Parts: sequence; C-alpha cells; structure tokens
Amino acid sequence: MKKIFLSISVLFVLFLIFALKPIDTSKENAIQTFGIIKSISEGGTNDLIFELENNSITFYVNRGLEKNFTIENIKKLYLGRKAEIFYAKNWTPLAPFGTTSKHISQISV
Repeated sequence: MKKIFLSISVLFVLFLIFALKPIDTSKENAIQTFGIIKSISEGGTNDLIFELENNSITFYVNRGLEKNFTIENIKKLYLGRKAEIFYAKNWTPLAPFGTTSKHISQISV
C-alpha cells in the first residue's frame, strides 16, 4: 500500500511540475504564422484575443488590456490588416494533444 501511495504521489508531483511550468515566450521558442486579422476581442482576465482569416487557432496576449489599451483603439488600428504572429511552442499535460489557443510572444502588423 505504501508503494502505491508513494508512486501516485511522485506521479502527481511530476504532473504538477509539467503543468505549472511557465511558458517560454522567447523568439527562439516560437512558431511564425501570417494572416489577416478578422476579429479582436477580450477574454479571460484582460486578455486580448486575435483571430486570423483561414486559421482555426486563436491567439492571445496575456493581460493585453492592462496598459491603457482598449478594445476599440486596437480594433481601429489592427482589424483587417495583415499580421505576422510568433506564438509560443509549448506542451502541457493539461492538454496533451494541443490546444486551439496560442500565446502570442510577438505580433507585427
């Protein structure tokens, strides 16, 4: 019984380590994509959500609306324009087969 409990505890700790590891947002750990910005919205806790035409992935800037940015101003500047997006390449045991929402590390319009 002690061996089973110890094994489960070790697996749980390893799961937590991988699940709670911060996302590496460096350019060296990024994937590049291009597209026309078709929608911009707010999600989560002041997150900024971008959707590109002909792309099923949604991209987000964590806490993107905290530095005096507003949805209205961002939509005026970026909606309908071509963007180059670098998003973080990461894996988590919480979504072992990937997600359709990716963390933006850099965006250029």
